[in-house]
Amino acid sequence: MYKSGFRSYIRSGSIVMTLLLLLNIFSFSSAQPALAEDPGQTPQTEQSDVSTEAGSANTSDPSVEEAVYQDENLDSIDSSQDNGTPSDDTSSVEEGANVETTEEPVTEAVDEEEIEAYTVSGAVYGISEEDTVKIMLSKCTGKTVVSQDLEIGQTAFSISDVPTGEYTLCMLINGATAMMKPVQVAGDMTVEDIHVVRVTGTILGLPEGVTASVYLKPENKDVMVMPLKVISNGDITEFTHKVVPGFYRMTVMAEGYEDYTAPEVIEVGDDDVILDPIEMVLKLEIVTTSLSTGTEGAAYSTELQATGGKEPLTWAITGGTLPEGLTLDTVTGVISGTPANSGDYSFEVTVTDFLGHTFSQTLNLSIARRSSGGSSGGSSSSSDSANSGTNTDVTKTTFTDREIKEAINLSQGTVTLVAPVGQKSLVLTGDQYKQLIETGKELIISVQDVKVVLNPAAIDFPENAKLEFKVEELADGKAVELVSQTDYQLIGKVFEINMEIKSDGNTEKNPLKQSVRVSLPVKSDLWLDGTHHRLDVFYYNESESKWEPMHAIHNTNGQVLTFSTPHFSKYAVLSKPEKNFSDVTGHWGQKDIERMAARGIIGGYQDHSFRPDANITRAELATLLSRLLGLNEKATITFSDVTEKDWHYESIAKAFQAGIVRGYHDGSFKPNQYVTREQMAAMIANALENEGISIGQNDASLGLFTDAGSISPWARQSVATASALGIVKGIISEQKVKFAPGKQATRAEATVMLARLLDITESAKLNL
Repeated sequence: MYKSGFRSYIRSGSIVMTLLLLLNIFSFSSAQPALAEDPGQTPQTEQSDVSTEAGSANTSDPSVEEAVYQDENLDSIDSSQDNGTPSDDTSSVEEGANVETTEEPVTEAVDEEEIEAYTVSGAVYGISEEDTVKIMLSKCTGKTVVSQDLEIGQTAFSISDVPTGEYTLCMLINGATAMMKPVQVAGDMTVEDIHVVRVTGTILGLPEGVTASVYLKPENKDVMVMPLKVISNGDITEFTHKVVPGFYRMTVMAEGYEDYTAPEVIEVGDDDVILDPIEMVLKLEIVTTSLSTGTEGAAYSTELQATGGKEPLTWAITGGTLPEGLTLDTVTGVISGTPANSGDYSFEVTVTDFLGHTFSQTLNLSIARRSSGGSSGGSSSSSDSANSGTNTDVTKTTFTDREIKEAINLSQGTVTLVAPVGQKSLVLTGDQYKQLIETGKELIISVQDVKVVLNPAAIDFPENAKLEFKVEELADGKAVELVSQTDYQLIGKVFEINMEIKSDGNTEKNPLKQSVRVSLPVKSDLWLDGTHHRLDVFYYNESESKWEPMHAIHNTNGQVLTFSTPHFSKYAVLSKPEKNFSDVTGHWGQKDIERMAARGIIGGYQDHSFRPDANITRAELATLLSRLLGLNEKATITFSDVTEKDWHYESIAKAFQAGIVRGYHDGSFKPNQYVTREQMAAMIANALENEGISIGQNDASLGLFTDAGSISPWARQSVATASALGIVKGIISEQKVKFAPGKQATRAEATVMLARLLDITESAKLNL
């Protein structure tokens, strides 16, 4: 039985009252004559009894005993009576009578003296000898009442002296919150066994020595949790957070870096959980704080700069307005055009990175009044028949040499030329183009929301020539006619893109020596509902009268589809038919299977099944990789067991030519042989190399797998690369993470890994 501090319940006046009452009784009883006859004898004996009884109230608290004796000495018969000095009995009795009203509080204090308390016990499973475990009981205020640290190897806990009440049972493992559970203590109790599960992840992007805080917060609970502290090793930093089963929201924080929030709720069941790699990026910030002054009627161009975040970046005006005649390129961050009016302007610009982080900055731009009459750049002109006197649509945008020079001087990474809204073409002279080549910078041309990024040196350009870049929209009737013979749906317009060089009466079309990047716009609503996955850019092959896919990159932030092409022609954004498989609902790979099917990279069977758990062959994987990477170059192979009549011949040939797949020493390819997990990792690593993506020689990520020693020597670096990038992950078996290199890969495993590969390759291409 737990005893409360008796001292805190007893007032000094109450003690005095108690002693005086006892003395009063003795004074009016048979003890009174004795007192008259011998004032010192009997009172001393009775006084001793009183002090002993009072002192026994709580012998464990010396302060209580001291208080009792002090009160007794003040109110007892003065020892001077032994010397014949009369005592003031009346005064003593009256003092006792004056404090009799405090008798009831004394009774209450005695009743409250003892508070019932109990023992709370239980056991924790899933912890190791390396873990530090603290069990705590706290009130709703957050104040810890009692706690217990478990010793190494200890699983059971027992917390005693717990008063009756409502508590939160909290457990910290390695300093991080692993469990929070309400308990009602009304007697000795044993809580249900606590089982913790490992949640393992990797953190990328932090320099060595930086501390990250990993928070796992129960979903739909507004509670504070203690994070797991992880110190980066400068490469791939692994961590293990242990929690009880449930649903959690994860956030990772590090000073100077953007907070990472897991896109989905993490479900922790009975088995260990392996998280996707967590990429930390420096805080996004616009470093441009001031803008150069422009001049009314003169070409203006400046490129906004930002640091941190993850590219590609998207720019937008989110407050105020730009001067009339100026526009902000959402992809490059270039403000350009010809301001129509002078004045001072203030506006807010916001940059958003690939991961959705944002940063806003208010900028001021002054446009000076033009001091003298001069030609304005970026002007519009009529078509070549304008001099005939007939009214024609204004379709061309031209620039003066001065405007081109100003655009070059104001630019940083790229030179951007934008045709005003409604203009169908942009014209440059030979001298102007020569200036662009000499800058060594990329050139961005934007006409009717179609953007082309090219190296000016990619075109042979005579000095006395003119270059015209033209974008025309096909009439609706013609566009529908071209698409009507396909299973595709037209999204937006069909653009006919042309580039011509005119010199000495001659016209050269499509003068490209290198591929250029082209971006076509896509309506916002298609990005919001996820249906953009079914979209691709298609090129209309005039000679064969058919549409061919360009395997465009989906730039979610810019809301454009970007592709590379060595020529110009008719291009359109088309939607592929939706594919619904009968056997993937509820499958762990459903999301990626449906996304890759929408992109046209994977397909199913005639019975509308996908067979996600069936094994995948070498021919099938080679075909998927060829589609994903958009390998279009014609190729031939001489494998003894692959002929031109085989459905997989072209795909294997293209993959072989790209160095993604290899054959066997006997001259065969074995197309129908099932692929093992280490073979699949090798093909994926080869695909990364083909795309120019490399992380160097690093075996650190192999430490995640308990069976790393069984990975074939020729596959170790491939597995390490794919693992470090989060493309391949382990298999949990007997509470251990294994790679299982010799296990045959399934169609679902291959699809999920290829989906991760697609994300990486597209991100890399957008950052070019």
